[in-house]
Amino acid sequence: MDINSVKLRELRLARYWSQEQLATLSSLNLRTIQRLESGAKVSTESLRALAAVFEVPVGSLLLNTDKPSQSALASIHEGIIKGLEFSGMTSRADFWWLALAITMLLAFAKLLAEAFASPLPVQIASLLVLLPWVAACTRRRVMLG
Repeated sequence: MDINSVKLRELRLARYWSQEQLATLSSLNLRTIQRLESGAKVSTESLRALAAVFEVPVGSLLLNTDKPSQSALASIHEGIIKGLEFSGMTSRADFWWLALAITMLLAFAKLLAEAFASPLPVQIASLLVLLPWVAACTRRRVMLG
């Protein structure tokens, strides 16, 4: 993940902290703080520690690295492929495209259930989308902190 090194430095300087003080408060190594302020990639643990010290959401410390808006089908496909992956992050657009696809699938299942006078299509569709939906929500929550 790419941290917003300018914002990190601004937050630190706004509190009149040295890099050493920030390292102590966040339980990170001084060299880690120096690398992050020079634009190095950040681990999830380091990002959470810094967000806690500065009392800001995790997402506010990240660079806006959302890819340019991809097509709806590509977003839905990515959501399905990552269906059982609970780590990583999901962009806002990808999350909402997946939510729309799930809603449409459940609406279609409801129509089938009414046509066949059986709740089975809705039950099957609900089970099929449960884990991908929970995984997408988890990845989105990680991004928001």
